[in-house]
Amino acid sequence: MMASTLFCIAAVLAVIAALGDWEAARITAALALAGFVLIEMRLIPRLQQLAALALLGLAALLAGGVSDFAQALGQGVVRTLPFLLIFASVGWLRSAASESPSMIALREGLAQLGAGWRFAALGLSAHLMGAGFNLAGIGLLVPMLDTPSPDDSPAKARDGVRLRCAILWGFGAATCWSPFFVGTAAILAVLPMVGWAQAAPYGMTFAAGFLIYAMIYNRYLRGAARQSPPNGTSAAALLLRPALRLAGAVALLYAVTLTVIEGRGLALTTAIALIAPLFALGWLLLIHGRQRPARIGEVLTGIFHGYPTMRTETALFVCANVFGVAIDMMLHRQGMTGSDLGWLSTGSVFLNCLLTFWAYLAICALGIHPIVLVVVFASVADPLTLGLPLPVLAATMMALWGMGTSVSPLSGTTLLVAQLSGTSSFRVAWRWSGVFYILAAVWLAAAVSLLG
Repeated sequence: MMASTLFCIAAVLAVIAALGDWEAARITAALALAGFVLIEMRLIPRLQQLAALALLGLAALLAGGVSDFAQALGQGVVRTLPFLLIFASVGWLRSAASESPSMIALREGLAQLGAGWRFAALGLSAHLMGAGFNLAGIGLLVPMLDTPSPDDSPAKARDGVRLRCAILWGFGAATCWSPFFVGTAAILAVLPMVGWAQAAPYGMTFAAGFLIYAMIYNRYLRGAARQSPPNGTSAAALLLRPALRLAGAVALLYAVTLTVIEGRGLALTTAIALIAPLFALGWLLLIHGRQRPARIGEVLTGIFHGYPTMRTETALFVCANVFGVAIDMMLHRQGMTGSDLGWLSTGSVFLNCLLTFWAYLAICALGIHPIVLVVVFASVADPLTLGLPLPVLAATMMALWGMGTSVSPLSGTTLLVAQLSGTSSFRVAWRWSGVFYILAAVWLAAAVSLLG
């Protein structure tokens, strides 16, 4: 109860501080967030706990003194407040989406498709749900698949892995352009000269390439056979109506968000924090308002009590931002600012991108969360010296966020898929997604070199 209350106070005051630029509200929100992390730290899984403590330890070394480390702690917590708004908003949208009859109908339609059709349908469904409702795209789709069993035949086991990969990869592609991911907020925060609407078209291009590549990879590199849906029913007939309804809900959510951002000049995180609860409440009223109004109260109570489940991501983001502030301090102490990384160039944009992407994936695969790499990038690199149009750079970093969280065994994405699949997050990250994203980096590098 205390943790949920602190999380809620931090989110509400962060919105108030963003709207009115009130320092007292910002400081109080930061204190509430720090209290939440302190209370919940003991409940974080051990590996993530060690990663968070390692970041704090490195930050203490880089800061150079007790007072400087205390300053880094304070600034790091304040920097995390905008990301906290995304966490809070996603809880509202995910809960409302879980109650949607269209979502239920879509799941039922997917369950009736043959394996060949199901890969494409699951990937696209996870992409659509993830773009609008974040982890609901995984949380609602993976459980509909058969639970793996040691008695499964090799063919059935491979099919189960393939379908879970469809969900994972479709969801990962949504990070290329969706504003409802904390990665989008983090990247636009380090590239404040780029708006989401400027980067989104490039991100959609990258996402389309990932989705097409996933189907090619499944069909030809894994040898999946295309099957027809049962009883001669077409895939479109089973899925079209619920898919269109969900697409309409997502389109409305995006339209309202973009209108508020452009019309009121609000930051992306602030606009989402204002819109998501109202949108979710309106959706719940449409679903339950006449027949089951009491259910709305149950869902809202569940949202409030569900805030502590975001403890791992919140703690890692706080520690990563503290680490980033400490790096800034070290650089300024040595009289350094953003560096020109041109000395690393191979002379080819494609090779530069490909080698950078592979190095990034290797670091993420070791368990380093992409947020750490984003804050390090913000501290040591000057985006203007990289030779890419800034909207392309923003979209590329958004795409890399999804790739990184898919190959990191400690990210929320792989942990959730592993939990729902009854397997290890290391298996999900390395064996299921490793080769896929190593090859996908070739597509992204080629696209960036052409667009840049």
